Amino acid sequence: MGLYAAKNAVLVAARLRLGNGATRLFLTMALECWDDNDNPAGQLPRRYFGGREHSAIALGFLAPDNGSEPAFRSVKRTIRELVDAGAIIRVRAGRNGQTSEYELMVDSSRPHIRRSSNVAVLHPSDDQGTTYWSPQRANF
Repeated sequence: MGLYAAKNAVLVAARLRLGNGATRLFLTMALECWDDNDNPAGQLPRRYFGGREHSAIALGFLAPDNGSEPAFRSVKRTIRELVDAGAIIRVRAGRNGQTSEYELMVDSSRPHIRRSSNVAVLHPSDDQGTTYWSPQRANF
């Protein structure tokens, strides 16, 4: 799911100075989305489809209160904060039987791992004793 999106959502939330509720909902959205196109659902990456009830749970409203009018107002207010801050874009508004769709404005690509074929071997220095290892040519 959205492991890389969630990792980057933490940074984006801090940079945008999102409030606690907006940060919680943003992280929930990131965890629920797919990181890339290679997913079993065939969904576009970084898309959130959770309904108001699911979003309300992220804001601390447990069942049955997550379907209440105060919960929906809280979700609406928090979504507005995320849109205004530029953290998400509303792709489709919700209507009867269909949830809203949001695109998360985070990087969800896998980090490129650079593997070095040059591995240094550390040898103990004769003049320093056997417990001292020279850091020359060490790769960290």
